[in-house]
Amino acid sequence: MPDAATSADASDRPHKKLNAGGVSVAIIAGEASGDAFGARLATELRRAEPAVAMWGLGGHRMRAADVEIIEDIHGWAAIGIVESLRVAPKLRFRVLPRLLRALKARRPSVVVPIDFGAFNVPVSRWSKARGLKVLYFLPPGSWRRSGRPPVGLAAVTDRIATQFPWSAERLNAVGANAEFVGHPLLDIARPRLDRESFMANLGLVSDKPIAALLPGSRVGELTHNSAAMADAALLARKGVPGLQFVIALAGEPGDRPRAVTDGVPEPLIQLAAGPSAGKAVAVRGWTHDALAHSDAAIVCSGTATLEAAILGTPMVIIYRGSGFMRIEYALRRIGRIEHVGLPNIIAGRRIVPELIADDATPEAMSDALLCYLREPEMAANVRSALREVRDSLGAPGACRRTARMVLDLAGGR
Repeated sequence: MPDAATSADASDRPHKKLNAGGVSVAIIAGEASGDAFGARLATELRRAEPAVAMWGLGGHRMRAADVEIIEDIHGWAAIGIVESLRVAPKLRFRVLPRLLRALKARRPSVVVPIDFGAFNVPVSRWSKARGLKVLYFLPPGSWRRSGRPPVGLAAVTDRIATQFPWSAERLNAVGANAEFVGHPLLDIARPRLDRESFMANLGLVSDKPIAALLPGSRVGELTHNSAAMADAALLARKGVPGLQFVIALAGEPGDRPRAVTDGVPEPLIQLAAGPSAGKAVAVRGWTHDALAHSDAAIVCSGTATLEAAILGTPMVIIYRGSGFMRIEYALRRIGRIEHVGLPNIIAGRRIVPELIADDATPEAMSDALLCYLREPEMAANVRSALREVRDSLGAPGACRRTARMVLDLAGGR
């Protein structure tokens, strides 16, 4: 990786220290989940050390948590090798040089990369080589229980805060200084309203079954998942008359849940405006309530599947990508990767169905959803398995514990 360029804009120049001890923290997130975790970490850092200076890469959540954002990450999100190639040139030739200039000029007390390994591991290596302290929060590949040990992270970090106990064991076995802090989603994945209030705000009735549809947050996911999800919903409604749907989209939640149409993919708009109007509604920023108050859900593979697991919602995990994405998933299957959904990976067994690429047909989604709605015992068994997944994630307070690690490292401990 090249050294930082010598030129710098205003955001790259050394900034005035906000606290007498000169503690500053660079938090580097690369996607929406990292932005949410970074914001929570920033809040805990501020609570523990009110005068700490924080800056870095992030989005609206980190900005709202009083982090100075030098590069907004909105629009970066990609999944898989093929889609990552789309954003790689921007990251490599514009964002990376700017970040390295800022790190060189500001020399933060601690650099805190969050996940996003393809970008953050090289940044960690660059930082460590120049004498900066690095605490990696939520290391890449931490969900893996087996395979090649993550040897490289030991050399480019001072400490690692990981969300899985087996990850800490594997990292420490290869010389890293890793600690299991618990999963930050345990603090975040909680409903804000009770079921009655949530449904009343959306014009739904509480005595009818409800299913959540989570088509994803990335543009590609919305494009490829929405039509099949809408068709699956229509099929499921034939099997369970009166079935209601909440289409949960990413975004700002506002002060109360309300139906939205802006930014909703056309097939899902048609679902909400169809013959059974009023029995399907799209809402933005209320994902946790939608999952917590639903009887079952169809969820795009990703962080949302773990949120559903924490909330105990029986789910069908799906992913329908582009043609290239389907090829990539086929290659993964050839490579004998047993599971792609986080709840199944963490459990080490198939506890909820996974419908990937060509398997993610409307008929298959509908059939899997109907199993939960028609077979209470099956749904109860899945909820029990999901509680085990949740229990394996540790206790709430991951960001508070990580903040303490960051400040300890900043103080030389």
